Amino acid sequence: MRRFFLKDMAYRRMRVVLTALGIAVLSMLILLFGGIMYGLRWQAQRYVTWTGADLWISRERSGGVFVGFSLVNPEQVQTAAQFIGGRLIDPIAGVSPVIFAHARPTIRRNGVVTEVKAVVVGYQPGKLGGPTRADLARGRLFVASAGEYAPEQQVEMECVVADSMGVEIGETIDVGGHDLKVVGIIDNMVFVFDTPIIFMDVRTAQAVVLMNAIYVNTLIVKTAEGQDPADVAEMYNDPQRGIRRFEVDTHTSEETVGNILRNFVDEPMRGVQFLRVMLWLATAIVVGMITYVTTMEKTQEIGVMKAIGARNGYVLRLILWQVGITSVVGVALGLGLAMAAIPAFPITVVLNPTEAVVVCLLSVMVCVVGGLVAARRALQVDPMVAFRGEL
Repeated sequence: MRRFFLKDMAYRRMRVVLTALGIAVLSMLILLFGGIMYGLRWQAQRYVTWTGADLWISRERSGGVFVGFSLVNPEQVQTAAQFIGGRLIDPIAGVSPVIFAHARPTIRRNGVVTEVKAVVVGYQPGKLGGPTRADLARGRLFVASAGEYAPEQQVEMECVVADSMGVEIGETIDVGGHDLKVVGIIDNMVFVFDTPIIFMDVRTAQAVVLMNAIYVNTLIVKTAEGQDPADVAEMYNDPQRGIRRFEVDTHTSEETVGNILRNFVDEPMRGVQFLRVMLWLATAIVVGMITYVTTMEKTQEIGVMKAIGARNGYVLRLILWQVGITSVVGVALGLGLAMAAIPAFPITVVLNPTEAVVVCLLSVMVCVVGGLVAARRALQVDPMVAFRGEL
């Protein structure tokens, strides 16, 4: 039987190749659509999870630092959060002030000024919110500001940038009218839609983003080992014994990530999700039709095989072997094409292994079902009709 169906596939090789290519292209499109969504979700939670913070303190009813406008007075809130948290928070990381702001820095090269999108993150070295020396791909950390906040304090205009910005150590970028020297590069540090992150000292960020104001956008907290962040957040949000009297809200990292995903990924990408569902349906229909039509073309051969004594089970296995091999080759080719296309995409695409397996299995199943339906119909042909060539 194996030699027979392989010879049949070789005889119809052009149709087999075109069928496999059709399955491959449709599978590739589904995988890439899913990869775009998965990539956005990975970017949305990348920075939050990377900081290691358990709690995020922001302005009351602002929706959080990532989705709303939040200004917090660190002199008041940081001291209170540290005191009230006590032994419930990590004694080393404690409460860390952070500035997180979207910006449009400019890069000057060979007399050409290019405006790019970026996120400015200001933090205190040694605290949460930014990289340590070990996190850098090359270069060094910026020079940290000394002492307490003072409006007249001179700050070093240095920064560490994500490698995706395409700038090198020693170059300068303009942020808010201030030239910052790039002294370090960190790999793979972006926010949603491939927005690179620029790290700098919190005092530098206050100068270039907040016009030397004392405020920060958020305070992040690392809870002590064994403490439930949700319990500490509930304590902070208590109007009587917490820090709510400073008009701030405290959210866990899980809640913060949920807010980011809801506002930056799920809601804006509803149209893409709908198109993805439509593509799934179209793929199921097209792939099923391809295998159905391909199988129905063999109705006359099936009738002849039955006339010379072939049983229905034998013919059915023959057809399913052909459909199975064609669909598996097509799906594998689609997976390969999707992986090859990822580097050429203008935005980050991350293939979810689980989703890729599901897509591949469903595509093969649709093909097999289409071939099975066509085969059952073809088996009903009268051998005498097949001999007369009236099909």
